Amino acid sequence: MKLGFISDIHEDIEQLKQALRILGLRKCDKLICLGDIVGYSVRSHNDPYALDFLWSRNAPEVINLIKKKCEIVVVGNHDLFAIKKLPQHRAGFQYPENWYARDYWKRHTLFKDKVWIYEENELSARLTKNDEKFIAELPEFVVGNFDGVNILLSHYAYPDLVGNTKFEPKTPMEAKEHFQFMQKLGCNLGISGHDHKEGIMRFTPREVKEFPFGRVAIDRNTPTWFHGPSIARGNRANGVMVFNTETFEAEIIPLVK
Repeated sequence: MKLGFISDIHEDIEQLKQALRILGLRKCDKLICLGDIVGYSVRSHNDPYALDFLWSRNAPEVINLIKKKCEIVVVGNHDLFAIKKLPQHRAGFQYPENWYARDYWKRHTLFKDKVWIYEENELSARLTKNDEKFIAELPEFVVGNFDGVNILLSHYAYPDLVGNTKFEPKTPMEAKEHFQFMQKLGCNLGISGHDHKEGIMRFTPREVKEFPFGRVAIDRNTPTWFHGPSIARGNRANGVMVFNTETFEAEIIPLVK
C-alpha cells in the first residue's frame, strides 16, 4: 500500500494543489495530513518566493481540500493556536490559568524559552466557524493499521505530540519517550512533520540521520520514527512523502516554488 503524506501547509493553497497532483500521479492508496493546516508565520516565510503567499493564503479552501482528500488528519501546534486551544499532551509544561487571556508580554517574558509564543510572528488564520469546529475535533495522534503495519501518526514527538514546546529531539536518547509511546501503542514505526525538513530526519534507538530528497529505506525490524518536509513555501525547500508498506521505502519528493 502506498501512503501519501502532506504536512505543514500553513494555508498555502497553491502548494497544496501541487502536492495533491504529485501524490495523485504516484497513485497513493491513502492520503494523510500530519497537521499545521493553517497558521502563517512571517518568520518562516520571509524569502522572496513566499511574498505572494501572504496574499494568496486561503485557510477555508485548504481545509476543504484536506477534508475531501485526506482519510486521516492530525492536529498541529499552529492549528491549535488558530482556535486558541491548549494541547492535551503538554510535555510537562504547566500552562497558567487563562493562558491566552493573559498579557502577551508577561507570557513572552516568562515562558518564551519553553513554549512558542505565537503572537510574536503569527498572522491570525481567517477561519469560518465550521473551520474552527473541524480543527477543534482533530486528534493529536492516530494509530493507523495499513496492511498489517501499525504506524503512529502525529505532528511531532511524544510527550509533545503537537509541537507546542521549543524542545526538538536531535539524539536517540532525546527521542526515547517517543519510542516508548510507540511501543505502548503497538507501533514499530512513527511518521511526523513539524520541523520542515529538506528531506527527512530518521530516528532509531541507535542513530539519527538526515536524508535529502529521494528514496530512503526503512528497516521494518528496527523501531523507527521519521519526519519530513513542509508544503508551505518558505525559507526551506519543501515537498511531500510517500511510504510503501510493502517495500518499507520512503520517497521524499520536492515541490516547485
